[in-house]
Amino acid sequence: MISTTPKTGFRVPYEVRSSTIAGRGVFATEPVKRGTLVWAYVVNESVIEHHTEAELRKHLAPLSNDEARDKLEHIYVWGDAGVEIIDDAKIWNHSPNPNTGNHPDTGESLGSYALRDIAAGEEFTDDYGNHHELPWFEALCKEYQCTSCTDLGKRIR
Repeated sequence: MISTTPKTGFRVPYEVRSSTIAGRGVFATEPVKRGTLVWAYVVNESVIEHHTEAELRKHLAPLSNDEARDKLEHIYVWGDAGVEIIDDAKIWNHSPNPNTGNHPDTGESLGSYALRDIAAGEEFTDDYGNHHELPWFEALCKEYQCTSCTDLGKRIR
């Protein structure tokens, strides 16, 4: 039997639970040291990249408007792609003072690294305002009357 459950990009123990930031969030279940890779960006394992508007529209077509808005609000832009996270990291919440991000001095691959020591029980956060922007993706979000991660991050500083 083929499993349809996506693999995970998480490299540290975590749990999903209610968040005071927004709905649900992702929380460390053990202490995480600064510089640790928390979540790995692996195409077709933890993310799906949408490089064109037509490609993303194809994925949105079978969805209800509510499902499409939910999908769009959990996609972020990096480089030239709308990045759909396909594991629990899709509910990683925004903070203007994040504890994770692309760590500048690791020299490692793309992913979310602990920017400082993170305590067990602490929610993982990222600064969405640091994400890239694609005009076609922003227009698509407006069409579906939802807010992109990048727009949210720029507004909440």
